[in-house]
Amino acid sequence: MNREFILNNISSIDVTPEIIAAAIRNGVLSFEDAINTGNLEPGKRRVVSDLISKFQIEENDFHNSKTLDQLSSFRIKYPQSIFDNEAAKKITHLKLEEEEKKRQRIDEIKRNVNNYRPDELLNLLGENSLKELCSHFDMDYELVINYNEPKLNFNDTPQSINDIPKGFTDVFFWGIPSSGKTCALSAILRTMKDRYAITSPSIPKKWGGNYRDSLTSIYSDQIGYLPPPTQTDRTQYMPFLLRRRSDSKYRKLSFFELSGEVFKRFHELEHNHEIIDENKRGDVDGSFKTLNYLLKCENPKIHFFFIDYQQESKSKRIGGLTQENYLDAAASYFRDRDNIFENKTQAVYIVLTKSDQIIDSVIDTDSNSTINDEVAEQFLNEKFGNFMNVIKNNCASYEITFKVKSFSIGDVFFNSICKLNYDYSTKIIEELLRIVKPQDDCKLRKILNL
Repeated sequence: MNREFILNNISSIDVTPEIIAAAIRNGVLSFEDAINTGNLEPGKRRVVSDLISKFQIEENDFHNSKTLDQLSSFRIKYPQSIFDNEAAKKITHLKLEEEEKKRQRIDEIKRNVNNYRPDELLNLLGENSLKELCSHFDMDYELVINYNEPKLNFNDTPQSINDIPKGFTDVFFWGIPSSGKTCALSAILRTMKDRYAITSPSIPKKWGGNYRDSLTSIYSDQIGYLPPPTQTDRTQYMPFLLRRRSDSKYRKLSFFELSGEVFKRFHELEHNHEIIDENKRGDVDGSFKTLNYLLKCENPKIHFFFIDYQQESKSKRIGGLTQENYLDAAASYFRDRDNIFENKTQAVYIVLTKSDQIIDSVIDTDSNSTINDEVAEQFLNEKFGNFMNVIKNNCASYEITFKVKSFSIGDVFFNSICKLNYDYSTKIIEELLRIVKPQDDCKLRKILNL
């Protein structure tokens, strides 16, 4: 119906309030035009007014519907709305826009997978998209969403030099907080279990068995959840016997995992200032005391210093200080106070952890490729030249083996789950087996004065 017909027949039963209100709503005429005819009876006028008010509310609801949920609710509330087609188009556009944002977000996550933990991704992406992401990385979705940080079971440590069993080669694992030392240790122990023969020694007190087992059991079928950082009051001692499966004789080894917080103590002693939190000082002093008598033990020693490539590449600081600050202080401490290398040290290794993240430094392109140790050494000399020089010179002074090793526990996903790479750990283990001779061989060499 056109404007003239409506105005001329406004009192007719054929021109219903709905027709008048629709004409007003569509701009065909105004409410004032209808009133000015003088033929719009009061009852009909009230109905038209109510319909116009409802139309106003509907229009406001439409313009205020911005999200997918709001627009979907609008269509349900107003199934015959003149805005229905426009609402449907907006919904389609928003869905496409949301899908594109999600695609971009997933692409970004794929590039930086360790910026997110599983629970964060579940909230961010939802179940279906997280399943797709897990499929992309060939990860078990159930394993990812059921992430639970491993609980490490600690043991008592020797309280005097006399508590330390003789005849073992003591292997020290050094590293500042977050250097990757505990992760490396768990990967090495798991590789020993899966590819070598490892067992507990026959000694009066079974030191470190629970801790060794809890580190080893982090992995199952090469997949494992990353362990938490070493506690400030924990210096763990783990003696065990190790051999290749093709050998008949075991080597006697003991691992010492040292709290990274002791490096803060090194820095305090070298620079005569305090940086350790007072509430942690008792724990750190306890670890430091344990360390000092472990170093004085007469057993042969091997030292592994772990340096985190990622921490250095991202210029991370701990307590306002860099890895270099802590390592330089440690090097000075070792040099100036009863040089640790002088007391039966057989070898010192500087290990660059997370070294598989060094771009364009892969030796082979196959899945078993590892980073070249020479590349790792070049990086360490550039970033930690003073520390490297001091340690290297000390080793030369006492004719101690000095080597640099690249290291990675394997591919890490969601900052919590690792696919174990045996190759790096195997290199470390073979170095230990090369240096540490079976017990009988050691006795024979002593008899022959070799």
